[in-house]
Amino acid sequence: MIVVLRAGRTWNVEDVPRKLSQRAGLPGARVYDLSADALRQAKELGLSNDARLPLACPGSWLVNSPAASVVFRRWVLPPSHAILVDLLSRFDPPEMGPLAEGTKAAFREAIPLLGKEPILVEALSKMLALLVPHAIPLMPPLAVTFVLGQGALPPADTFLAMADWFGSAVEEHWDELTGWAASHAEVRLDAAQVLDRLLWFDSDGFKHFPGKESPK
Repeated sequence: MIVVLRAGRTWNVEDVPRKLSQRAGLPGARVYDLSADALRQAKELGLSNDARLPLACPGSWLVNSPAASVVFRRWVLPPSHAILVDLLSRFDPPEMGPLAEGTKAAFREAIPLLGKEPILVEALSKMLALLVPHAIPLMPPLAVTFVLGQGALPPADTFLAMADWFGSAVEEHWDELTGWAASHAEVRLDAAQVLDRLLWFDSDGFKHFPGKESPK
């Protein structure tokens, strides 16, 4: 599968079952995936976004979220709590593809209000990827550079560029991603989560497995 990155170059996605299986062997990654699935099931059973939000905050530490606990405390108290619940409501019902224009505008307004920490994009993405994994990927710095290229953007621009690229890529490669998700035995993943896990692996995660190199 050939994916066009936002920076203009192409990404050759290959050896997918091995990469997904190796990632699932990492304790934090495996429990993170189980947590995302549990939160998905909780939503299907009627648990509100308001109730699911605090559960996702500490869960994001499983994939090395850089957020300190004081950030999570701020996010689950007014006014940030209402801002985040409003953002989550915009994904009901879930839709594939790039973010809707109204959702983009809401994120652009909300992100500066959620904090000034330089780690905000990464921390926010690792929390939201537990709650709306079909739309928001993990955004650690190396994955951001892999997709967007070099050059710092303001936090809201970075977040929206990543989310927009991600939605388009999932939509374009839906059939392949769905097939790999169905064959992944360790834990239930959807098509978007497969792309997200592969992005992590090829931008940074390969370092955890001796003898593997970054994709060219």
